[in-house]
Amino acid sequence: MKKGLIIQTRPGVGDACLFLPYIQEITSSYNYHFTVITKKRSSAKDVYEMEKKISEIVYLEDLISNKKNKINQFFEILKFIKKNNFEVVFIFHFGLFWNLISKFSNIKSIYSYGFLKKNVDIYFNALECTKLWLKKNNISSHCTIPYKTCEKKKQIILGIGSSGPTKKWPTDSYISLIKKIENKNIEFYLASGNNFEEKTIADQIINELKGFNIKKLSNSSIKEIMKFIKESLMYIGNDTGFMHLSAGLDIPSIGLFGDSPLSYANYSKNIYPIIPDGFKTVSHNSRAIQKISVDQVYLKYLELSKKSL
Repeated sequence: MKKGLIIQTRPGVGDACLFLPYIQEITSSYNYHFTVITKKRSSAKDVYEMEKKISEIVYLEDLISNKKNKINQFFEILKFIKKNNFEVVFIFHFGLFWNLISKFSNIKSIYSYGFLKKNVDIYFNALECTKLWLKKNNISSHCTIPYKTCEKKKQIILGIGSSGPTKKWPTDSYISLIKKIENKNIEFYLASGNNFEEKTIADQIINELKGFNIKKLSNSSIKEIMKFIKESLMYIGNDTGFMHLSAGLDIPSIGLFGDSPLSYANYSKNIYPIIPDGFKTVSHNSRAIQKISVDQVYLKYLELSKKSL
């Protein structure tokens, strides 16, 4: 069978989710074995584990031996791609690097954003380019991660981690929200990174709310966390990879947006974005996450809980 290649090296778990609908469209449009090149931080081997149309996921870091030497990187990647004899490649990037590698690998059909980088909305651009490449106008941006059916439990995922401090809702706000929910039958799972700062936040929440059933997932793998998410009734938390995973696993997800574009939420019907009162929209450098009130989040929780709790 012929072989195809997809290159998407934005690094986050959220990126793996946001690009998945387009990867699914591409792999469904060709009767090829597809390889995806991406980065380890995307955890794509876990997120895409049940994607039957993807034959192989390769982490870019495993292809290169010297992170600083671009010339060596070029030839190491070229060697891998050339030996696989790919017929077609889809490059979710601007620039010469991947285009030149694809050209030197004698790939017949090369689809990319182009050589010159443009200031575009990353995810809207991915949608429009996929439509153009596949000559389809009815492509959806909604992410659905294939996953086994799980029995629902009375638990909520709280996404306390984030890629930066300006995207973190205050710890005291999470504590106040849990108190306001005031349901001792619900288990709360704190999803965060495995770093000192976010572990400290999780410990503070647990220590201040000893009467509640709260557990942290900071030592769990993405694969393990996906199971907890799928069993949960709802996600509440920062705009982070856990929010995108939850939405992709078909869990209602309340996303707190104070310093990132709403396009990071609008691609999915499962994300319910909350921005500060008085704001028409938010984007990078809005720095308004602390202005989202506990009452705003609680009201949305009540609305969604009528359907799920």
